[in-house]
Amino acid sequence: MIKRKTIGPAVLLASAVLAASVPEKPNYSGVWMINPQKSQLANWAKYDQTTITIEHKEPIFRFHRASVKAGKTDESDYELTTDGVEKVNKEGRMTEYNRLYWEGDSLVYSSRMVLPDGREATDTVRYTLMPGGKTFVAEEKFRGPVVKYDNLWVADRKAG
Repeated sequence: MIKRKTIGPAVLLASAVLAASVPEKPNYSGVWMINPQKSQLANWAKYDQTTITIEHKEPIFRFHRASVKAGKTDESDYELTTDGVEKVNKEGRMTEYNRLYWEGDSLVYSSRMVLPDGREATDTVRYTLMPGGKTFVAEEKFRGPVVKYDNLWVADRKAG
């Protein structure tokens, strides 16, 4: 009985120290407005306005982008888990392999698209939440058989 009392607090203390030493991952939840002055975007990505809405409840990550150019809206969204598990989507005759995983405090979105003729394109986006949580940065590298571009999306927190 005496051993149990002395071991119990020691185990609890060790558990608390280990839990405290594991850094908490950033939460990307919020509504973000792309700041065109701070961003570096390919011509196709220069919208009049872009809003990104993220709902992040680890490990679930929901992403929605709504962009407007000349009165027309372009939207994209996805839902993935942050554990790197690949999700396969078929869109017509194209197959998409998507995953999201942590690299330190950054989240990396990786997409590989296989076209019907076997050619492939990749899109890799590194998401980073800047200190203070008011700025969200997405560094994108797209490589396809015809099109290649790099975008730096910098967004300011609107809400969330």
